[in-house]
Amino acid sequence: MGNRPKKVILVRYHDKGNINTRLPESLNKVQGVLPPLGIAYIAAFLEQNGVNVSIIDVQGLNMTSAEFAKAIEDKKPDIVAITCMTPTFHGALEAAKMCKKAGATVVLGGSHISVYPKESLQPDFVDFGIVGEGEYTLAELVDALENESDYSTIKGLAYKKDGNVIINQARIVKDIDTLPFPAYHLLPMKKYSSVIGLHPVSTMISSRGCPYRCGFCFKQPSDKVFRTRNPYSVVDEMEMLVTKHGVKEIMFYDDTITVKRSHIEGICNEILKRDLKVKWESPTRIDLVDKELLTLMKKAGCIRLRYGVESGDPRILELMNKKITIDRVQEVFALTKKVGLESFAYFIIGYATETPHTMQGTIDLAKKINPDFVMFTIATPYPQTPLHTLSVTNGLIDPDYWRKFTLGEDVGRMPYLIPDAEEWIKKAYRSFYLRPSFIFKKAKKLRSWSTFKKYCAGAWGLVRFNMLPED
Repeated sequence: MGNRPKKVILVRYHDKGNINTRLPESLNKVQGVLPPLGIAYIAAFLEQNGVNVSIIDVQGLNMTSAEFAKAIEDKKPDIVAITCMTPTFHGALEAAKMCKKAGATVVLGGSHISVYPKESLQPDFVDFGIVGEGEYTLAELVDALENESDYSTIKGLAYKKDGNVIINQARIVKDIDTLPFPAYHLLPMKKYSSVIGLHPVSTMISSRGCPYRCGFCFKQPSDKVFRTRNPYSVVDEMEMLVTKHGVKEIMFYDDTITVKRSHIEGICNEILKRDLKVKWESPTRIDLVDKELLTLMKKAGCIRLRYGVESGDPRILELMNKKITIDRVQEVFALTKKVGLESFAYFIIGYATETPHTMQGTIDLAKKINPDFVMFTIATPYPQTPLHTLSVTNGLIDPDYWRKFTLGEDVGRMPYLIPDAEEWIKKAYRSFYLRPSFIFKKAKKLRSWSTFKKYCAGAWGLVRFNMLPED
């Protein structure tokens, strides 16, 4: 059996019935599905190293559990690696069980494994875990399994030995320019869409990591090291998405694309130099843009910026360690509009120690800055975040909730930090999106039947708002 090439499948599984999140289900259904960049990067790296690899994006293909199980049985992979985040962990376990039943070696990766590697590897149908970034680790593991050689020293690997789980040091790719472009050709690119984007749409990253420390944000080891790609390479990838896959809009999934000014300026100038015609958008921060930069980004095809505002109350902003002011928020949204860019604002409702006054302040600020789109989410104290510590200190949650959740104990859904948070988020969405002035503004901009249908679906999600998945 030694030296036989292994057939590897990378999986993003669906999370219906297994999700533990704060995004309203009625809106989650209409927001669209975007490419899974993490496993697409890993697939490309494996391909580059001669591995027979494919991807099953269960969400992108809208597959049922039964259809996935059949696909695994038919393809007979030797190794299946499944990505998961904390909210979707139980879904990943469901997939892992099916893959093990089909005779595959099962590997779990993604941010959740970096927090609870020991607990995640407890089930007997999970063989390995990947801690940190997975490209090199999985390639080395596949090589070791093919050659039946020792894998115990592979950096970033968690494995079982004599009933114990051994966790090696997390892997971080220092130079992300050494990685090939994601394996878009292995993804169902025509299936991806966004409720606010053009079709076909794709995601991309131009950097990894984030130097900021917002209180609600979970950082796996690799997130703490900020690294940028060469702007020429970034634009090469953009060009490839346009020419090969017909992509009309690119959504950058960097944590913050404007951290390093020379980086974003380099990307914009290269787009202009090539006269590349593609629309793109990205997240950034209130304190990392100015008129000159916004103007350059608009000229280079940027159509929308996503800003994390999070709260309309100065005390809560300080508690979140956002390091921004309400005045600056108002200035930047006005400036973004003046330059001719759309804006998208993120807000969090129900943070620990919030009051009706602070939550109403958030709704009021959202309406005052009047972005083109908003997303309100209910605060979730994810493990190893300052919000988790604050919530435990205030006696709002069980300190071991996520550990028990990982081990499969019946812990139910994480309790809201503010008892009536769901009513507040319902109020926030409806009072923002169902304003006559907002509806009129959107109606004036309608240019196509498909956009109209997407907006109607979004509005219907708001009208029949529900937080929990339907049976």
